[in-house]
Amino acid sequence: MVQDQSYYKNGFNKAISDTHASRTVSNSAGFVIPILEPNHKLLDVGCGPGSITLDFANYVEGGEIIGVEPTEELIDLANENKAKLAAQGKKVDNVKFQIGSIYQLPFEDNSFDVVYAHQVVIHLEDPIAGLKELKRVTKPNGFVCVRDADLESTTIFPQKYEDTLRFWFTSKAAKSTDTRAGRSLKSKAIKAGYISENIKASAWIWCVSDAAARAFSAKGSINRIQNSGENLKVGDEETNKKKKQEIIQAWTEFADDEEGYFTMQGGEIVYQKEA
Repeated sequence: MVQDQSYYKNGFNKAISDTHASRTVSNSAGFVIPILEPNHKLLDVGCGPGSITLDFANYVEGGEIIGVEPTEELIDLANENKAKLAAQGKKVDNVKFQIGSIYQLPFEDNSFDVVYAHQVVIHLEDPIAGLKELKRVTKPNGFVCVRDADLESTTIFPQKYEDTLRFWFTSKAAKSTDTRAGRSLKSKAIKAGYISENIKASAWIWCVSDAAARAFSAKGSINRIQNSGENLKVGDEETNKKKKQEIIQAWTEFADDEEGYFTMQGGEIVYQKEA
């Protein structure tokens, strides 16, 4: 049996979820905005701490938004974030979070106008099964929207940081993570029964260059290295510890390097389900 949540394979860890908390609709789901309507019913699968899910409330004001995660601690964290926004006067009453696995979503067929998954399929042991389930709960003429990074596309300058930081992005990944997920997303969708002509594929670029962005990325990564308990894909514990120190040093220097420049690309698909 496939594991529901291989990404948090060692259990929930806030040092990991914190690296996802800055995600919003504009920086992580911009390709979805053109299809959104105020009365849509939207499902965010693998919602994490809920930052994107809650931001969807600004675009689907008269509709319903549901975020699902198989990890109870993440649902609790998402609800905490919802309460904070509500206390600030933000309108998020049309958003709710609940337990759910991408392999067996707790909804009837044809339930949602838009089904969204960000950085989820990339980590699945069975991505084809996951994509089939996303399609199942989407209404006829509704949309499945998926976005995944392509970790092996990472470029870093100056070159002295490249090997170390590229290793960080690919080696910390769960065993099931596809480090080329972005480029193969359309292929996986076709294998899952999506009609090729109904798939609109696009790409995105994540670029880190200015001082604030370098500092933000370095701080989040270093915190994750020090506190997440993730092991890198290296041999013994002593080697693992040494490699982590090398990566922390590289991030620290990169943050202070005014020539520092980092990019990663990924793939996106918008699939309109057949009527």
